[in-house]
Amino acid sequence: MTSTEPRSAVTSGEQEALGRAFDQTPAVFRLLSTLRTRRMGLGYWSETGREETPAYAGGRPVVQEEGPLSYASEAPAVRLTELEEALIAWAAAGPNGIAAADVPLHGDLSSLTNWSGRTAPSSSNGQGVHLFIVNDDGVHLYKPGLERSAPLEIDGPEDYGKLLDWYRKSRVRVMDRRPDVGWSTAPPGTHNVRTMGALQYNLNRQGSTWFLPVGDVGLEWVNLLLSSYQFSGFYLQDPETDKPCGVDEWIKPGFLEVGFPIPTFDELALMLHASEAACMVQNIRLAAEAIGLGAWPIGGYSDDLLLGAYPEVARGLGFGHLERQPARNPSRTATCTGLPGIFDATMTPNKKFPTAASLVEYVANLRYGSGAQLSPEDNWAARSGGPFNEETLQRILEHPRAHIPDWVIEAATATVKYLVEKYGCAPAYINPVRAKFSAQVHHVDLGFYRKFYALKGSEPYLVTPQLHDHFRDWHPGTPDPSGA
Repeated sequence: MTSTEPRSAVTSGEQEALGRAFDQTPAVFRLLSTLRTRRMGLGYWSETGREETPAYAGGRPVVQEEGPLSYASEAPAVRLTELEEALIAWAAAGPNGIAAADVPLHGDLSSLTNWSGRTAPSSSNGQGVHLFIVNDDGVHLYKPGLERSAPLEIDGPEDYGKLLDWYRKSRVRVMDRRPDVGWSTAPPGTHNVRTMGALQYNLNRQGSTWFLPVGDVGLEWVNLLLSSYQFSGFYLQDPETDKPCGVDEWIKPGFLEVGFPIPTFDELALMLHASEAACMVQNIRLAAEAIGLGAWPIGGYSDDLLLGAYPEVARGLGFGHLERQPARNPSRTATCTGLPGIFDATMTPNKKFPTAASLVEYVANLRYGSGAQLSPEDNWAARSGGPFNEETLQRILEHPRAHIPDWVIEAATATVKYLVEKYGCAPAYINPVRAKFSAQVHHVDLGFYRKFYALKGSEPYLVTPQLHDHFRDWHPGTPDPSGA
């Protein structure tokens, strides 16, 4: 979606609801004081001891042993509306204008792969973590893109409708059904295995919306490699030999001087990805708390299985995976190549990046290719109106520290080639695609909390005014299934 496309129509009711979200919800400090994980949604079950065959379990019967929190929601699931999903998707990873890019040139400003702003922070602003949305319609990728129409996209009520527009126009369909994963998903013949986590009995249940950040860790990895070689002076070192990874000719004063073991470097890229996904999940929680929905942060599941690494157990999201020789796979990790044309993982070898050179060139072009923020041709910042004034932007573009020296490109390419030749791919020790932390959002079954939880006045302390009044405020004319 480009910033010049006409916006879709927003009804008066939708505009009123958007205004309520922006202007009438509790302040952030009030939200933090009540923020809780409310896992029990309408239509959910908890340790009932009764067998059920929910759609999310792929038609397999499931049963959770009876316990002290035995509860079967008597109300049918009520799925989130388009507006509710649009608000939460934008809070998680939506456009919000132009990034500040307030990094000194000598502090590696050039490592920012773009200057587009969005609601969740991102290492080097790579925005390599993408938001997948799973609901009763299937799976979509929320992808508003990097173009921005103003330094502040949401600057008043006249801009609120953009949230719905981005949601309607920027989603890419991935599947027309929910992925075949749930609490009972396990390898054939096993009896006590919970590949998607023991806590996740209601995961992927009908009526819920599962917001799933999926990270292109490979993008972070390659960009970090370029940045490290140019500004940090350390090089990747093979832990098996303690030798440099193909960069011997550049190991000298003023170039590359300190060895950095591959597994430690890979772990750093993974941690940077994880922090971005975590920020998205926290934004989801705050947005849900603001409008009176339950937000359930979810981890502890096999994201390799979810992505599709083990189709004999579950197809999952159907991502492709590289078949690696065990002897060349030091950490025995699954290696995801992505969804061609939808989510191409920044790794090699795959269809989009068959060689080391093509991989490194792609990441470098995110900074310097035509239309990018450091390109003299169709410069992104100039046409977007920020963040810098014209004089400052010109000084940045002309400064030598704003550009990657040729030797850095050559050294990074040599390192990637070394890894592919020895280990079969790059990155080598970690999966270049991860989806380990996410959040499921639902309408809360207040009856569960009224039955089991301590009261504050006439309601459980977990029931906030926005939860109590959610159906009145956000579903006018619809009876409240919880009888609030």
